[in-house]
Amino acid sequence: MRLHTLFIGHPIKILERVNSTSSFAFEVIKESAPAEGYVVWAKEQFAGRGQRGTVWSSEPAANLTFSVILRPHFLQISDQFQLTKAIALGIAGFVSHCIDNYADVKIKWPNDIYVKNCKIAGILIENILEQSTIKYSVVGIGLNVSQLVFDPSVPNPISLKAITGKDFTPEDCLLQLCSFIEKNYLELRSGNHVQLDAAYHNLLYRRGVEGNYRLNGEQINGEIEGVNASGHLILKRKAINNSYDIIQVSDIKQLVFL
Repeated sequence: MRLHTLFIGHPIKILERVNSTSSFAFEVIKESAPAEGYVVWAKEQFAGRGQRGTVWSSEPAANLTFSVILRPHFLQISDQFQLTKAIALGIAGFVSHCIDNYADVKIKWPNDIYVKNCKIAGILIENILEQSTIKYSVVGIGLNVSQLVFDPSVPNPISLKAITGKDFTPEDCLLQLCSFIEKNYLELRSGNHVQLDAAYHNLLYRRGVEGNYRLNGEQINGEIEGVNASGHLILKRKAINNSYDIIQVSDIKQLVFL
């Protein structure tokens, strides 16, 4: 199924090899005024950035490693997590379409895409701010497409091919994924925050399920309630007399899912 994109993915800058597509995208912004939707796609990325200051590791030509330049000037800085929601929902929708199973695809706070308990995609959004708005956002995305053997130091990875047994080409995946992202980005631009919030919470990994976590070094048992307007994870922990402590987690570095 090939979907039409209006602007995301027009144009696409294709690189054979680069340290980081997001670093390249920032250089493009510095040197010119790129149109919204400009995509930098590298067939090999050897120093991609991930959450917690990690490196996104990917087999050359087997997966998707790319960055999208957006101009969400309609968003207040305080609402920037809405962009994370829109992008995550776009990727989750694309993965669900590819594996033909919507129930297994979840969004692990704040912006990893999981299939059951395995990570298939990650997102890193970096913003250039101007006064009270976002001038540019560089959305870095890594999606495991055809890789079957992963670095053993990488926790719980999985790919589209490993799930389905089918062959996927990164080129076709990129075009379709851009369409899914654009659909949700346009919802965001239209101000449909309520719908995006509901969809994000519906896919939130471990929401409403007791689980074990390490919070600021302490192991706890808790239940994810959701995410607030600032993008903080709301976690409730059983306290004395069967009451609950409500904890807001603002930084992914504070919390480890066990």
